[in-house]
Amino acid sequence: MPTPTHLRDIADLASEAGVSSRTIRYYGELGLLDIEARGPGGRRLYGEDALERLLFITRLKHLGMTLEEIGNLNHAFDRGQTSAMLTHLDDLLKTRLAEVAERQAELVQLDAELRDYHERIREKMA
Repeated sequence: MPTPTHLRDIADLASEAGVSSRTIRYYGELGLLDIEARGPGGRRLYGEDALERLLFITRLKHLGMTLEEIGNLNHAFDRGQTSAMLTHLDDLLKTRLAEVAERQAELVQLDAELRDYHERIREKMA
């Protein structure tokens, strides 16, 4: 267990991770982030890996993962099933890539339709 000097309070962790304290508490409620100890007045204190986990969560959210999916990955990792977690992450990323490709195709089609409609409008204005 880390010594108290290696612990961060929630405000410091929030500042370092670029998220709010409220977000950290919410992630704790969901089981995504563990409190290492309690400080004076019951302040939440977090260990060394809390910042890494927060950055991991933020990155996966940015890639379109749900908090439930992230939680499943976290639980697999916590149980020492790194290869299972990586396989699951690989599957999630493949799915997300397929969704992005589909959305890109939809946007290309929308772009073509907008350009066509815009041209027809301009022709009627002339």
